[in-house]
Amino acid sequence: MNMETIEYIKSLKPEPHQNGNELVKAGMEIGKSFQAGRSRFIRESNGKYSCHMDYKKECMREGKIDWNILLGLATLEEQVDGIQKIYEFTRRTGLELHDIQCIPSGLVGLPKEYRENAPATTSYVIEELADYEKHIEAAPMDIFFNDHHLVVPNAIETTINALKVGSPRIGEFSQFTWGYPGFDDDLKRYSDMITAFGIMASKRDEMFTIETYLDDGFPGYFMDCSSYIGYALLEHYICCELCGARYSISYGGLLSEGDTRIAIAVALHQLLSTEEQPVLTYINGSTNMQWDHDIHGNYGTSCQEMLFEILAEKHYHMGLGINPVSITEKIAVPTLQELLDIFAAGKRVEEKADEWMAFMDFSKIDDMAEVMAREGKAFFENAMESFKQAGIDTEDPLEMLLVIKKFNPIKFEQAFHSTTYGQESAEVKPFYPTVLGRQTMEMRDSIIKELNAEGLNGSIAGKKIVIASGDAHTYGILLVEGVLSAMGADVINGGVDMDPVDVLDLADEEEVSCIGISCHNGQALDYGKQMLQLAEERKKTYCVFMGGKLNSILPGHSEPTEIDGMLRDMGINAYNDLKDTVTILKDMTQE
Repeated sequence: MNMETIEYIKSLKPEPHQNGNELVKAGMEIGKSFQAGRSRFIRESNGKYSCHMDYKKECMREGKIDWNILLGLATLEEQVDGIQKIYEFTRRTGLELHDIQCIPSGLVGLPKEYRENAPATTSYVIEELADYEKHIEAAPMDIFFNDHHLVVPNAIETTINALKVGSPRIGEFSQFTWGYPGFDDDLKRYSDMITAFGIMASKRDEMFTIETYLDDGFPGYFMDCSSYIGYALLEHYICCELCGARYSISYGGLLSEGDTRIAIAVALHQLLSTEEQPVLTYINGSTNMQWDHDIHGNYGTSCQEMLFEILAEKHYHMGLGINPVSITEKIAVPTLQELLDIFAAGKRVEEKADEWMAFMDFSKIDDMAEVMAREGKAFFENAMESFKQAGIDTEDPLEMLLVIKKFNPIKFEQAFHSTTYGQESAEVKPFYPTVLGRQTMEMRDSIIKELNAEGLNGSIAGKKIVIASGDAHTYGILLVEGVLSAMGADVINGGVDMDPVDVLDLADEEEVSCIGISCHNGQALDYGKQMLQLAEERKKTYCVFMGGKLNSILPGHSEPTEIDGMLRDMGINAYNDLKDTVTILKDMTQE
Protein backbone atom coordinates (compact mmCIF):
# COMPACT_ATOMS: atom_id res chain seq x y z
CA MET A 1 0.00 0.00 0.00
CA ASN A 2 1.32 3.45 -0.96
CA MET A 3 1.65 5.54 2.22
CA GLU A 4 1.58 8.74 0.19
CA THR A 5 -1.92 7.78 -0.95
CA ILE A 6 -2.97 7.00 2.61
CA GLU A 7 -1.72 10.40 3.78
CA TYR A 8 -3.57 12.07 0.93
CA ILE A 9 -6.84 10.32 1.90
CA LYS A 10 -6.30 11.29 5.52
CA SER A 11 -6.11 14.91 4.41
CA LEU A 12 -9.60 14.54 2.90
CA LYS A 13 -11.25 13.37 6.12
CA PRO A 14 -14.01 15.89 6.88
CA GLU A 15 -14.54 17.87 10.04
CA PRO A 16 -17.00 16.38 12.57
CA HIS A 17 -20.47 16.06 11.06
CA GLN A 18 -23.86 14.52 11.70
CA ASN A 19 -23.88 10.74 11.40
CA GLY A 20 -24.94 9.76 7.89
CA ASN A 21 -26.87 6.73 9.10
CA GLU A 22 -29.07 9.02 11.19
CA LEU A 23 -29.71 11.14 8.11
CA VAL A 24 -30.82 8.01 6.22
CA LYS A 25 -33.26 7.20 9.03
CA ALA A 26 -34.60 10.75 8.96
CA GLY A 27 -35.08 10.47 5.20
CA MET A 28 -36.95 7.20 5.57
CA GLU A 29 -39.35 8.85 8.01
CA ILE A 30 -39.94 11.66 5.52
CA GLY A 31 -40.57 9.08 2.79
CA LYS A 32 -43.11 7.25 4.91
CA SER A 33 -45.08 10.48 5.32
CA PHE A 34 -46.28 10.62 1.71
CA GLN A 35 -47.40 8.25 -1.02
CA ALA A 36 -45.43 7.85 -4.25
CA GLY A 37 -47.38 8.40 -7.43
CA ARG A 38 -47.71 6.34 -10.61
CA SER A 39 -47.35 7.47 -14.19
CA ARG A 40 -50.19 7.42 -16.67
CA PHE A 41 -48.39 4.57 -18.43
CA ILE A 42 -48.71 2.39 -15.32
CA ARG A 43 -52.20 3.57 -14.41
CA GLU A 44 -53.53 2.98 -17.89
CA SER A 45 -51.93 -0.43 -18.38
CA ASN A 46 -55.09 -2.06 -16.97
CA GLY A 47 -53.14 -3.90 -14.27
CA LYS A 48 -50.54 -5.34 -16.68
CA TYR A 49 -47.75 -3.41 -14.94
CA SER A 50 -47.60 -2.45 -11.28
CA CYS A 51 -44.43 -0.42 -11.84
CA HIS A 52 -41.90 0.42 -14.54
CA MET A 53 -39.72 -2.54 -13.51
CA ASP A 54 -42.48 -4.90 -14.69
CA TYR A 55 -42.25 -3.43 -18.17
CA LYS A 56 -38.45 -3.62 -18.14
CA LYS A 57 -38.52 -7.31 -17.18
CA GLU A 58 -41.00 -7.96 -19.98
CA CYS A 59 -38.53 -6.42 -22.43
CA MET A 60 -35.77 -8.67 -21.05
CA ARG A 61 -37.88 -11.82 -21.40
CA GLU A 62 -39.03 -11.03 -24.92
CA GLY A 63 -35.70 -9.79 -26.23
CA LYS A 64 -37.00 -6.33 -27.09
CA ILE A 65 -35.41 -2.97 -26.33
CA ASP A 66 -36.56 -0.48 -23.70
CA TRP A 67 -35.95 2.72 -25.71
CA ASN A 68 -35.33 6.06 -23.98
CA ILE A 69 -35.45 9.65 -25.15
CA LEU A 70 -33.77 12.52 -23.28
CA LEU A 71 -35.78 15.71 -23.62
CA GLY A 72 -34.89 19.20 -22.39
CA LEU A 73 -36.63 22.05 -24.22
CA ALA A 74 -36.52 25.78 -23.56
CA THR A 75 -39.72 26.22 -21.51
CA LEU A 76 -42.02 24.08 -19.40
CA GLU A 77 -44.81 24.58 -21.92
CA GLU A 78 -42.61 23.35 -24.78
CA GLN A 79 -41.45 20.39 -22.68
CA VAL A 80 -45.01 19.26 -21.95
CA ASP A 81 -45.95 19.76 -25.59
CA GLY A 82 -42.85 17.77 -26.58
CA ILE A 83 -43.91 14.82 -24.42
CA GLN A 84 -47.32 14.86 -26.06
CA LYS A 85 -45.81 15.00 -29.54
CA ILE A 86 -43.49 12.07 -28.80
CA TYR A 87 -46.50 10.03 -27.71
CA GLU A 88 -48.45 11.04 -30.80
CA PHE A 89 -45.48 10.01 -32.96
CA THR A 90 -45.35 6.55 -31.37
CA ARG A 91 -49.10 6.11 -31.89
CA ARG A 92 -48.90 7.18 -35.53
CA THR A 93 -45.88 5.04 -36.41
CA GLY A 94 -46.43 2.07 -34.10
CA LEU A 95 -42.86 2.43 -32.78
CA GLU A 96 -42.89 1.42 -29.10
CA LEU A 97 -41.45 3.93 -26.64
CA HIS A 98 -42.51 4.51 -23.04
CA ASP A 99 -39.50 6.27 -21.40
CA ILE A 100 -38.81 10.00 -21.47
CA GLN A 101 -36.02 11.34 -19.30
CA CYS A 102 -36.38 15.04 -18.63
CA ILE A 103 -33.34 17.35 -18.70
CA PRO A 104 -34.36 20.56 -16.90
CA SER A 105 -32.10 23.51 -16.19
CA GLY A 106 -29.43 23.17 -13.53
CA LEU A 107 -31.29 25.97 -11.74
CA VAL A 108 -33.75 23.31 -10.56
CA GLY A 109 -30.99 21.90 -8.38
CA LEU A 110 -30.66 25.17 -6.48
CA PRO A 111 -32.99 26.42 -3.76
CA LYS A 112 -35.13 29.17 -5.25
CA GLU A 113 -33.34 31.97 -3.40
CA TYR A 114 -30.08 31.09 -5.19
CA ARG A 115 -31.42 30.94 -8.75
CA GLU A 116 -31.52 34.62 -9.65
CA ASN A 117 -27.74 35.06 -9.56
CA ALA A 118 -26.82 31.74 -11.20
CA PRO A 119 -25.89 31.56 -14.93
CA ALA A 120 -28.86 30.62 -17.11
CA THR A 121 -28.69 27.36 -19.09
CA THR A 122 -30.40 26.12 -22.25
CA SER A 123 -33.25 24.23 -20.63
CA TYR A 124 -36.44 24.90 -18.70
CA VAL A 125 -37.07 25.45 -15.00
CA ILE A 126 -39.43 23.43 -12.77
CA GLU A 127 -40.79 25.59 -9.97
CA GLU A 128 -43.30 23.50 -8.01
CA LEU A 129 -45.12 20.18 -7.68
CA ALA A 130 -47.77 21.28 -10.16
CA ASP A 131 -45.06 21.59 -12.82
CA TYR A 132 -44.03 17.98 -12.21
CA GLU A 133 -47.65 16.91 -12.51
CA LYS A 134 -47.89 18.60 -15.91
CA HIS A 135 -45.11 16.31 -17.17
CA ILE A 136 -46.75 13.15 -15.85
CA GLU A 137 -50.24 13.95 -17.10
CA ALA A 138 -49.08 14.99 -20.58
CA ALA A 139 -49.22 11.44 -21.98
CA PRO A 140 -49.43 7.77 -20.90
CA MET A 141 -45.66 7.38 -20.69
CA ASP A 142 -43.11 6.89 -17.92
CA ILE A 143 -41.43 10.21 -17.11
CA PHE A 144 -38.06 10.26 -15.33
CA PHE A 145 -36.40 13.10 -13.41
CA ASN A 146 -32.69 12.37 -13.14
CA ASP A 147 -30.46 15.36 -13.91
CA HIS A 148 -30.31 18.05 -11.19
CA HIS A 149 -32.53 16.22 -8.73
CA LEU A 150 -31.20 13.72 -6.21
CA VAL A 151 -27.68 15.02 -5.45
CA VAL A 152 -28.17 18.78 -5.54
CA PRO A 153 -28.50 21.55 -2.94
CA ASN A 154 -32.28 21.33 -3.41
CA ALA A 155 -32.28 17.52 -3.16
CA ILE A 156 -34.98 16.96 -0.55
CA GLU A 157 -37.60 19.07 -2.33
CA THR A 158 -36.84 17.77 -5.82
CA THR A 159 -36.70 14.13 -4.70
CA ILE A 160 -40.05 14.37 -2.89
CA ASN A 161 -41.72 16.05 -5.86
CA ALA A 162 -40.34 13.52 -8.34
CA LEU A 163 -41.55 10.63 -6.19
CA LYS A 164 -44.96 12.16 -5.61
CA VAL A 165 -45.63 12.14 -9.35
CA GLY A 166 -44.21 8.64 -9.83
CA SER A 167 -40.76 9.06 -11.45
CA PRO A 168 -39.49 5.43 -11.37
CA ARG A 169 -35.82 6.51 -11.31
CA ILE A 170 -34.32 9.64 -9.75
CA GLY A 171 -30.73 10.73 -10.13
CA GLU A 172 -28.02 11.23 -11.08
CA PHE A 173 -25.79 9.84 -8.30
CA SER A 174 -22.61 10.43 -10.32
CA GLN A 175 -23.36 14.15 -10.59
CA PHE A 176 -22.78 14.72 -6.87
CA THR A 177 -19.33 16.03 -7.81
CA TRP A 178 -20.89 18.83 -9.90
CA GLY A 179 -20.88 22.35 -8.53
CA TYR A 180 -23.89 24.67 -8.34
CA PRO A 181 -23.08 28.39 -8.73
CA GLY A 182 -23.49 30.39 -5.55
CA PHE A 183 -23.97 27.38 -3.27
CA ASP A 184 -20.80 26.30 -1.49
CA ASP A 185 -22.01 24.70 1.76
CA ASP A 186 -20.89 21.14 1.02
CA LEU A 187 -21.85 19.82 4.44
CA LYS A 188 -25.48 20.92 4.10
CA ARG A 189 -25.68 19.81 0.47
CA TYR A 190 -24.40 16.29 1.07
CA SER A 191 -26.29 15.90 4.34
CA ASP A 192 -29.47 16.67 2.41
CA MET A 193 -28.37 14.29 -0.34
CA ILE A 194 -28.05 11.43 2.13
CA THR A 195 -31.44 12.37 3.57
CA ALA A 196 -32.81 12.15 0.02
CA PHE A 197 -31.23 8.69 -0.28
CA GLY A 198 -33.16 7.72 2.82
CA ILE A 199 -36.36 8.98 1.20
CA MET A 200 -35.57 6.75 -1.79
CA ALA A 201 -34.87 3.81 0.53
CA SER A 202 -38.36 4.19 1.97
CA LYS A 203 -39.76 3.45 -1.51
CA ARG A 204 -37.48 0.48 -2.17
CA ASP A 205 -40.30 -2.09 -2.04
CA GLU A 206 -42.18 -0.12 -4.68
CA MET A 207 -39.16 -0.48 -7.03
CA PHE A 208 -38.14 3.18 -7.14
CA THR A 209 -34.41 3.40 -7.85
CA ILE A 210 -31.52 5.81 -7.50
CA GLU A 211 -30.10 6.33 -10.97
CA THR A 212 -26.51 7.10 -11.95
CA TYR A 213 -24.98 8.11 -15.26
CA LEU A 214 -21.36 7.05 -14.89
CA ASP A 215 -19.84 9.27 -17.58
CA ASP A 216 -21.01 12.40 -15.74
CA GLY A 217 -18.90 11.54 -12.70
CA PHE A 218 -15.44 10.18 -11.93
CA PRO A 219 -15.49 7.59 -14.77
CA GLY A 220 -15.50 10.51 -17.20
CA TYR A 221 -11.88 11.07 -16.17
CA PHE A 222 -10.72 7.45 -16.30
CA MET A 223 -8.22 5.89 -18.69
CA ASP A 224 -9.41 2.27 -18.19
CA CYS A 225 -12.89 0.86 -18.75
CA SER A 226 -12.30 -1.53 -15.85
CA SER A 227 -12.22 1.48 -13.55
CA TYR A 228 -15.84 2.21 -14.56
CA ILE A 229 -16.77 -1.07 -12.88
CA GLY A 230 -14.80 -0.35 -9.70
CA TYR A 231 -16.34 3.07 -9.31
CA ALA A 232 -19.86 1.73 -9.90
CA LEU A 233 -19.29 -0.84 -7.15
CA LEU A 234 -18.39 1.99 -4.79
CA GLU A 235 -21.56 3.93 -5.62
CA HIS A 236 -23.57 0.71 -5.27
CA TYR A 237 -22.04 0.11 -1.83
CA ILE A 238 -23.02 3.58 -0.60
CA CYS A 239 -26.47 3.45 -2.14
CA CYS A 240 -27.52 -0.11 -1.32
CA GLU A 241 -25.39 -1.34 1.57
CA LEU A 242 -25.23 1.89 3.58
CA CYS A 243 -28.50 3.61 2.61
CA GLY A 244 -30.73 0.63 1.81
CA ALA A 245 -31.96 2.07 -1.50
CA ARG A 246 -32.02 0.58 -4.99
CA TYR A 247 -29.41 1.51 -7.60
CA SER A 248 -29.47 1.50 -11.40
CA ILE A 249 -26.85 2.43 -13.99
CA SER A 250 -26.71 4.25 -17.30
CA TYR A 251 -23.50 5.09 -19.13
CA GLY A 252 -21.85 5.29 -22.51
CA GLY A 253 -21.65 8.84 -23.90
CA LEU A 254 -17.86 8.99 -23.62
CA LEU A 255 -17.27 5.50 -25.03
CA SER A 256 -17.40 4.74 -28.74
CA GLU A 257 -15.87 1.30 -29.29
CA GLY A 258 -18.57 -1.36 -29.48
CA ASP A 259 -16.71 -4.11 -27.67
CA THR A 260 -15.85 -2.09 -24.57
CA ARG A 261 -19.30 -0.48 -24.49
CA ILE A 262 -20.98 -3.89 -24.31
CA ALA A 263 -18.37 -5.58 -22.12
CA ILE A 264 -18.92 -2.92 -19.44
CA ALA A 265 -22.64 -3.72 -19.50
CA VAL A 266 -22.04 -7.47 -19.22
CA ALA A 267 -19.61 -7.02 -16.31
CA LEU A 268 -22.00 -4.71 -14.42
CA HIS A 269 -24.93 -7.06 -15.08
CA GLN A 270 -23.02 -10.09 -13.81
CA LEU A 271 -21.83 -8.31 -10.68
CA LEU A 272 -24.90 -6.31 -9.67
CA SER A 273 -28.13 -7.50 -11.31
CA THR A 274 -30.53 -9.68 -9.36
CA GLU A 275 -33.60 -11.61 -10.41
CA GLU A 276 -35.68 -8.96 -8.65
CA GLN A 277 -33.96 -5.99 -10.29
CA PRO A 278 -31.66 -5.64 -13.33
CA VAL A 279 -29.06 -2.98 -12.57
CA LEU A 280 -28.77 -1.55 -16.09
CA THR A 281 -31.00 1.24 -17.39
CA TYR A 282 -29.67 2.34 -20.78
CA ILE A 283 -26.55 2.81 -22.83
CA ASN A 284 -26.19 6.32 -24.21
CA GLY A 285 -25.23 6.89 -27.81
CA SER A 286 -21.54 7.76 -28.05
CA THR A 287 -20.85 11.47 -28.46
CA ASN A 288 -17.21 11.52 -29.54
CA MET A 289 -17.41 9.95 -33.00
CA GLN A 290 -19.76 12.48 -34.57
CA TRP A 291 -18.92 14.89 -37.35
CA ASP A 292 -19.62 18.59 -36.92
CA HIS A 293 -20.05 18.84 -40.72
CA ASP A 294 -22.19 16.88 -43.19
CA ILE A 295 -24.03 15.71 -40.12
CA HIS A 296 -26.30 13.21 -41.89
CA GLY A 297 -23.24 10.98 -42.09
CA ASN A 298 -23.63 10.55 -38.34
CA TYR A 299 -26.54 8.19 -38.98
CA GLY A 300 -23.92 5.70 -40.19
CA THR A 301 -22.07 5.46 -36.88
CA SER A 302 -25.26 5.65 -34.82
CA CYS A 303 -27.10 2.86 -36.63
CA GLN A 304 -24.23 0.36 -36.53
CA GLU A 305 -23.75 1.18 -32.85
CA MET A 306 -27.43 0.60 -32.08
CA LEU A 307 -27.47 -2.65 -34.06
CA PHE A 308 -24.67 -4.12 -31.97
CA GLU A 309 -26.36 -3.01 -28.74
CA ILE A 310 -29.68 -4.55 -29.81
CA LEU A 311 -27.97 -7.83 -30.66
CA ALA A 312 -26.12 -7.86 -27.34
CA GLU A 313 -29.35 -7.32 -25.41
CA LYS A 314 -31.07 -10.12 -27.34
CA HIS A 315 -28.14 -12.40 -26.46
CA TYR A 316 -27.55 -11.50 -22.79
CA HIS A 317 -31.04 -10.32 -21.65
CA MET A 318 -29.56 -7.68 -19.32
CA GLY A 319 -32.34 -5.10 -19.46
CA LEU A 320 -30.00 -2.74 -21.32
CA GLY A 321 -32.12 -0.01 -22.86
CA ILE A 322 -30.87 2.33 -25.56
CA ASN A 323 -30.83 6.12 -25.55
CA PRO A 324 -29.97 7.19 -29.12
CA VAL A 325 -28.09 10.45 -29.66
CA SER A 326 -29.19 12.94 -32.32
CA ILE A 327 -26.91 13.47 -35.31
CA THR A 328 -26.60 17.13 -34.24
CA GLU A 329 -24.96 16.26 -30.90
CA LYS A 330 -21.58 17.64 -31.96
CA ILE A 331 -22.91 21.08 -32.80
CA ALA A 332 -26.11 21.91 -30.93
CA VAL A 333 -28.84 20.81 -28.53
CA PRO A 334 -31.20 18.63 -30.64
CA THR A 335 -34.69 19.64 -31.64
CA LEU A 336 -37.63 17.38 -30.90
CA GLN A 337 -37.79 16.29 -34.54
CA GLU A 338 -34.10 15.36 -34.54
CA LEU A 339 -34.67 13.19 -31.47
CA LEU A 340 -37.61 11.47 -33.14
CA ASP A 341 -35.54 10.92 -36.28
CA ILE A 342 -32.72 9.06 -34.50
CA PHE A 343 -35.19 7.07 -32.38
CA ALA A 344 -37.06 5.99 -35.52
CA ALA A 345 -33.79 4.97 -37.15
CA GLY A 346 -32.96 2.78 -34.15
CA LYS A 347 -36.39 1.16 -34.09
CA ARG A 348 -36.13 0.32 -37.79
CA VAL A 349 -32.74 -1.29 -37.07
CA GLU A 350 -34.38 -3.37 -34.33
CA GLU A 351 -36.96 -4.68 -36.80
CA LYS A 352 -34.28 -6.58 -38.75
CA ALA A 353 -31.90 -7.42 -35.90
CA ASP A 354 -32.99 -11.04 -35.44
CA GLU A 355 -31.64 -11.87 -38.90
CA TRP A 356 -28.12 -11.12 -37.63
CA MET A 357 -28.20 -13.33 -34.53
CA ALA A 358 -27.03 -16.52 -36.25
CA PHE A 359 -23.83 -14.78 -37.33
CA MET A 360 -22.89 -13.35 -33.92
CA ASP A 361 -20.08 -14.58 -31.68
CA PHE A 362 -19.91 -12.88 -28.29
CA SER A 363 -16.99 -14.90 -26.90
CA LYS A 364 -14.65 -11.89 -27.07
CA ILE A 365 -17.16 -9.83 -25.08
CA ASP A 366 -17.34 -12.60 -22.47
CA ASP A 367 -13.55 -12.57 -22.08
CA MET A 368 -13.42 -8.80 -21.79
CA ALA A 369 -16.26 -8.70 -19.26
CA GLU A 370 -14.48 -11.30 -17.13
CA VAL A 371 -11.36 -9.13 -16.95
CA MET A 372 -13.38 -5.98 -16.27
CA ALA A 373 -15.35 -7.66 -13.49
CA ARG A 374 -12.17 -9.00 -11.89
CA GLU A 375 -10.28 -5.72 -12.13
CA GLY A 376 -13.33 -3.68 -11.13
CA LYS A 377 -13.70 -5.73 -7.94
CA ALA A 378 -9.99 -5.27 -7.21
CA PHE A 379 -10.37 -1.50 -7.73
CA PHE A 380 -13.29 -1.38 -5.29
CA GLU A 381 -11.50 -3.52 -2.70
CA ASN A 382 -8.36 -1.37 -2.99
CA ALA A 383 -10.44 1.76 -2.42
CA MET A 384 -12.23 0.35 0.62
CA GLU A 385 -9.01 -0.93 2.19
CA SER A 386 -7.29 2.41 1.62
CA PHE A 387 -10.18 4.36 3.10
CA LYS A 388 -10.14 2.17 6.20
CA GLN A 389 -6.36 2.48 6.56
CA ALA A 390 -6.69 6.26 6.34
CA GLY A 391 -9.26 6.32 9.15
CA ILE A 392 -12.31 7.05 7.01
CA ASP A 393 -15.58 5.75 8.48
CA THR A 394 -16.64 3.47 5.64
CA GLU A 395 -19.92 2.69 7.43
CA ASP A 396 -21.02 6.34 7.26
CA PRO A 397 -22.45 7.30 3.83
CA LEU A 398 -22.05 11.03 4.45
CA GLU A 399 -18.38 10.69 5.34
CA MET A 400 -17.78 8.56 2.26
CA LEU A 401 -19.37 11.20 0.02
CA LEU A 402 -17.47 14.08 1.59
CA VAL A 403 -14.17 12.28 1.06
CA ILE A 404 -14.86 11.26 -2.54
CA LYS A 405 -16.08 14.78 -3.41
CA LYS A 406 -12.69 16.23 -2.44
CA PHE A 407 -10.70 13.42 -4.11
CA ASN A 408 -8.90 14.47 -7.29
CA PRO A 409 -10.64 12.25 -9.90
CA ILE A 410 -7.47 11.53 -11.89
CA LYS A 411 -5.62 10.65 -8.71
CA PHE A 412 -8.63 8.49 -7.73
CA GLU A 413 -8.00 6.07 -10.59
CA GLN A 414 -4.25 6.16 -10.03
CA ALA A 415 -4.71 5.35 -6.34
CA PHE A 416 -6.83 2.21 -6.76
CA HIS A 417 -6.11 0.75 -10.21
CA SER A 418 -4.35 -2.60 -9.88
CA THR A 419 -1.39 -1.48 -12.04
CA THR A 420 -0.66 1.49 -9.77
CA TYR A 421 -2.05 0.44 -6.37
CA GLY A 422 0.84 0.38 -3.92
CA GLN A 423 3.30 1.26 -6.68
CA GLU A 424 5.63 4.21 -7.07
CA SER A 425 4.49 4.84 -10.65
CA ALA A 426 1.21 6.71 -11.19
CA GLU A 427 0.93 5.67 -14.84
CA VAL A 428 -2.26 3.62 -15.23
CA LYS A 429 -1.81 0.77 -17.70
CA PRO A 430 -5.32 0.14 -18.98
CA PHE A 431 -6.64 -3.37 -19.58
CA TYR A 432 -9.18 -1.81 -21.96
CA PRO A 433 -8.56 1.92 -22.58
CA THR A 434 -11.38 4.44 -22.60
CA VAL A 435 -11.66 6.09 -25.98
CA LEU A 436 -12.04 9.70 -24.91
CA GLY A 437 -8.99 9.56 -22.68
CA ARG A 438 -6.91 8.16 -25.50
CA GLN A 439 -8.42 10.55 -28.06
CA THR A 440 -7.69 13.55 -25.85
CA MET A 441 -4.06 12.58 -25.61
CA GLU A 442 -3.87 11.89 -29.36
CA MET A 443 -5.54 15.25 -30.13
CA ARG A 444 -3.14 17.00 -27.76
CA ASP A 445 -0.13 15.42 -29.46
CA SER A 446 -1.48 16.24 -32.94
CA ILE A 447 -2.06 19.91 -32.08
CA ILE A 448 1.37 20.17 -30.47
CA LYS A 449 2.97 18.66 -33.58
CA GLU A 450 1.13 21.16 -35.81
CA LEU A 451 2.14 24.11 -33.64
CA ASN A 452 5.75 22.96 -33.52
CA ALA A 453 5.79 22.72 -37.32
CA GLU A 454 4.72 26.35 -37.48
CA GLY A 455 7.56 27.42 -35.19
CA LEU A 456 5.38 28.09 -32.15
CA ASN A 457 7.23 25.74 -29.80
CA GLY A 458 8.21 27.73 -26.72
CA SER A 459 6.48 30.83 -28.10
CA ILE A 460 4.59 31.49 -24.86
CA ALA A 461 7.38 30.48 -22.48
CA GLY A 462 6.97 32.20 -19.14
CA LYS A 463 3.38 33.20 -19.85
CA LYS A 464 1.15 32.34 -16.91
CA ILE A 465 -2.49 31.43 -17.52
CA VAL A 466 -5.32 30.14 -15.34
CA ILE A 467 -7.71 27.65 -16.96
CA ALA A 468 -10.95 26.17 -15.64
CA SER A 469 -14.20 24.55 -16.71
CA GLY A 470 -17.49 26.28 -16.03
CA ASP A 471 -19.21 22.88 -15.77
CA ALA A 472 -18.30 19.28 -15.00
CA HIS A 473 -16.52 18.50 -18.30
CA THR A 474 -12.81 17.86 -17.86
CA TYR A 475 -11.31 16.59 -21.13
CA GLY A 476 -11.42 20.03 -22.71
CA ILE A 477 -9.30 21.66 -20.04
CA LEU A 478 -6.94 18.66 -19.97
CA LEU A 479 -6.42 19.20 -23.70
CA VAL A 480 -5.87 22.95 -23.26
CA GLU A 481 -3.50 22.40 -20.35
CA GLY A 482 -1.42 19.91 -22.34
CA VAL A 483 -1.09 22.14 -25.41
CA LEU A 484 -0.37 25.40 -23.60
CA SER A 485 2.15 23.70 -21.33
CA ALA A 486 3.92 22.19 -24.34
CA MET A 487 4.19 25.68 -25.85
CA GLY A 488 5.98 26.83 -22.70
CA ALA A 489 3.18 28.38 -20.64
CA ASP A 490 2.89 28.04 -16.89
CA VAL A 491 -0.66 26.68 -16.62
CA ILE A 492 -2.69 26.73 -13.40
CA ASN A 493 -5.61 24.30 -13.76
CA GLY A 494 -8.46 25.40 -11.53
CA GLY A 495 -10.49 22.28 -12.30
CA VAL A 496 -14.17 21.87 -13.05
CA ASP A 497 -17.39 23.55 -11.89
CA MET A 498 -15.67 26.87 -11.27
CA ASP A 499 -17.91 29.89 -10.77
CA PRO A 500 -16.75 33.16 -12.41
CA VAL A 501 -15.93 34.69 -9.04
CA ASP A 502 -13.81 31.67 -8.10
CA VAL A 503 -11.91 31.83 -11.40
CA LEU A 504 -11.10 35.51 -10.88
CA ASP A 505 -10.14 34.86 -7.25
CA LEU A 506 -7.71 32.19 -8.43
CA ALA A 507 -6.31 34.50 -11.11
CA ASP A 508 -5.80 37.29 -8.57
CA GLU A 509 -4.21 34.90 -6.10
CA GLU A 510 -1.78 33.73 -8.80
CA GLU A 511 -1.30 37.30 -10.09
CA VAL A 512 -2.48 36.24 -13.54
CA SER A 513 -4.34 38.33 -16.12
CA CYS A 514 -4.87 35.58 -18.76
CA ILE A 515 -7.80 33.21 -18.17
CA GLY A 516 -9.10 30.30 -20.26
CA ILE A 517 -12.64 28.97 -19.71
CA SER A 518 -14.25 25.81 -21.11
CA CYS A 519 -18.06 26.09 -21.26
CA HIS A 520 -20.92 23.75 -22.21
CA ASN A 521 -24.60 23.42 -21.29
CA GLY A 522 -25.53 26.78 -22.84
CA GLN A 523 -23.88 28.77 -20.06
CA ALA A 524 -21.23 30.64 -22.10
CA LEU A 525 -23.07 33.96 -22.57
CA ASP A 526 -24.12 34.44 -18.95
CA TYR A 527 -20.74 33.16 -17.78
CA GLY A 528 -18.89 35.67 -19.95
CA LYS A 529 -21.12 38.55 -18.83
CA GLN A 530 -20.57 37.69 -15.18
CA MET A 531 -16.80 37.56 -15.63
CA LEU A 532 -16.73 40.98 -17.30
CA GLN A 533 -19.02 42.49 -14.66
CA LEU A 534 -16.88 41.12 -11.83
CA ALA A 535 -13.73 42.38 -13.56
CA GLU A 536 -15.26 45.86 -13.81
CA GLU A 537 -16.18 45.79 -10.13
CA ARG A 538 -12.59 44.85 -9.30
CA LYS A 539 -11.31 47.58 -11.63
CA LYS A 540 -9.07 45.03 -13.31
CA THR A 541 -8.49 43.96 -16.89
CA TYR A 542 -8.24 40.28 -17.78
CA CYS A 543 -7.58 38.59 -21.11
CA VAL A 544 -10.32 35.96 -21.24
CA PHE A 545 -10.44 33.02 -23.68
CA MET A 546 -13.51 30.82 -24.01
CA GLY A 547 -14.03 27.52 -25.82
CA GLY A 548 -16.27 24.46 -25.82
CA LYS A 549 -19.94 24.64 -26.87
CA LEU A 550 -20.47 28.37 -27.20
CA ASN A 551 -24.23 28.58 -27.57
CA SER A 552 -27.16 29.96 -25.62
CA ILE A 553 -30.94 30.30 -25.87
CA LEU A 554 -31.51 33.98 -26.61
CA PRO A 555 -34.73 35.85 -25.69
CA GLY A 556 -37.53 34.98 -28.10
CA HIS A 557 -35.77 31.81 -29.30
CA SER A 558 -36.59 28.17 -28.56
CA GLU A 559 -33.36 26.70 -29.93
CA PRO A 560 -29.75 27.46 -28.94
CA THR A 561 -27.87 30.04 -30.99
CA GLU A 562 -24.12 30.13 -31.55
CA ILE A 563 -22.90 33.17 -29.61
CA ASP A 564 -19.14 33.12 -30.20
CA GLY A 565 -19.47 36.36 -32.21
CA MET A 566 -21.39 38.02 -29.39
CA LEU A 567 -18.67 37.01 -26.94
CA ARG A 568 -15.98 38.46 -29.20
CA ASP A 569 -17.96 41.70 -29.47
CA MET A 570 -17.91 41.81 -25.66
CA GLY A 571 -14.11 41.58 -25.69
CA ILE A 572 -13.74 37.85 -24.98
CA ASN A 573 -11.44 35.76 -27.17
CA ALA A 574 -14.05 33.19 -28.24
CA TYR A 575 -12.25 31.62 -31.20
CA ASN A 576 -12.45 28.03 -29.92
CA ASP A 577 -9.13 27.26 -31.61
CA LEU A 578 -5.94 26.54 -29.72
CA LYS A 579 -3.73 27.80 -32.55
CA ASP A 580 -5.47 31.18 -32.34
CA THR A 581 -5.12 31.11 -28.56
CA VAL A 582 -1.38 30.42 -28.69
CA THR A 583 -0.90 33.11 -31.36
CA ILE A 584 -2.74 35.74 -29.28
CA LEU A 585 -0.76 34.78 -26.19
CA LYS A 586 2.49 34.95 -28.18
CA ASP A 587 1.71 38.44 -29.44
CA MET A 588 0.87 39.54 -25.93
CA THR A 589 4.22 38.16 -24.74
CA GLN A 590 6.07 40.12 -27.39
CA GLU A 591 4.45 43.44 -26.47
